[in-house]
Amino acid sequence: MDDALSFDVLASSLRQDTRDLAVFSEVLAKKLEQAVPQYVRVERQGGLFQKNPPVRRLIISFDPWQYLLENQKGRVTTARVKTVRGVAIKTEPMALDPWIDALSEELVRVAQQEASSRASLERFLLGS
Repeated sequence: MDDALSFDVLASSLRQDTRDLAVFSEVLAKKLEQAVPQYVRVERQGGLFQKNPPVRRLIISFDPWQYLLENQKGRVTTARVKTVRGVAIKTEPMALDPWIDALSEELVRVAQQEASSRASLERFLLGS
């Protein structure tokens, strides 16, 4: 694997925006939707007439794990959920830094297996 897609580089890139957790949620959702849209679901909060509703929940799914980020008015909680046939069997609440590390490891693993995901992740890293 080349340096552009190493675990350390990806984890560092994800951590860049953690100073403001509300902004972090938005930036992470946007980056992941662009890089690996097939694995990402973004749930937004707000009313019908809200122009840019904030991220309420971010779900990144890699069989058998789902990485969850919930944003409640700038307070972010993260967890990793193990699923079997769509049923959650184990939920691990995680602090943000270990969650970023675990998510980065999964992203690198997926990129190694899928050429299109790898190209998207490289664009994500080099363009941020």
